[in-house]
Amino acid sequence: ACKLTGGGNFRIPDDIAILGVDNDETICQLSSPNLSSLNQSVEQGGYDVAKLIDRQIRTPEAGWEDVVVKPTHIITRQSTDIYANNDPYIAKVLKHIHENISQKLTVDNLVTLVPLSRRLLETRFKKEMGTSIYDYVIQIRIEKMAQLLCEGLSVSDAAAELGFSDIKNVSRTFKQLKGYTPSEYRQAMSPTR
Repeated sequence: ACKLTGGGNFRIPDDIAILGVDNDETICQLSSPNLSSLNQSVEQGGYDVAKLIDRQIRTPEAGWEDVVVKPTHIITRQSTDIYANNDPYIAKVLKHIHENISQKLTVDNLVTLVPLSRRLLETRFKKEMGTSIYDYVIQIRIEKMAQLLCEGLSVSDAAAELGFSDIKNVSRTFKQLKGYTPSEYRQAMSPTR
């Protein structure tokens, strides 16, 4: 659609970010660029359907109910490497943050990427993104940690992969943003049989 609309002038992800659903690996990998997708707890949905069928067999008069397959996290690929952003300097900073999320990222390092003063970069970033650069980096790290936990990594391995050194501080921040500690989140996202 982006290639056909507007004379094919929409560039993904530079001009527009695209996010799919169901995380079908074949479709996501064959898309150009590779398609980011919302992952769902399909396995848990299967267990929930099995429980519903079992209940219906044991108690035929029991009512039917919808089985909701909940989203767990976003699998990030090229189609959302950076957010669609009208400010080229903010887009450049966002791209750097996402590509280097496991490295030490400071505002001073980010300022060197663009011809702006620190104050101006922080002001423009807050205007475009609705949050400070520091808070944005923390949010992205916690989202990435949640994704790694859903993929089966332990809390300490996920924290180490993202450059977190203080597990207690990470757990406190994770709970503030997600409502669960990392261990509780990992347990909640793993399928119950």
